[in-house]
Amino acid sequence: MINIKEILLRLKKEGFRSTTIRKSILDLFYKFKKPLSSQDIQKYLKQKNIKANKTTVYRELDFLKNQNIIEEFQLDDKIKRYEILSSHHHHTVCIKCREIKCIEFSKDLESQEKEIEKNNKFKIINHSLEFYGLCHACWRAGHKCQAVK
Repeated sequence: MINIKEILLRLKKEGFRSTTIRKSILDLFYKFKKPLSSQDIQKYLKQKNIKANKTTVYRELDFLKNQNIIEEFQLDDKIKRYEILSSHHHHTVCIKCREIKCIEFSKDLESQEKEIEKNNKFKIINHSLEFYGLCHACWRAGHKCQAVK
């Protein structure tokens, strides 16, 4: 995974400034290593006493997305989340506390994709696969599994 210094250096070479908000947002992605919503980012910036209104945060997220530094995705709750662009991966989502974790598969999924393409005469461009259930903490706390509303 590329580090923050490399990202900021690349942006500087391309003529973009390294702002406090930009660096702080990148710091958050590297610190938490999980997908973050714009609301999450605003909350964390506020905790660090960094003033950034909603529009500024969205503008910065759009900039980072357009520079292929972060990617945007949505889960079943339709909240846009962002994470550092990295190798293709999937997520586990707790239906109780909404904790999201990134997971990677072995090469078996690639062979499944090839089989789907061959058997269905269908060229796969991308796919999305998330796993919904209970995280360890919620499962251990004895919560009963409920259907996602």
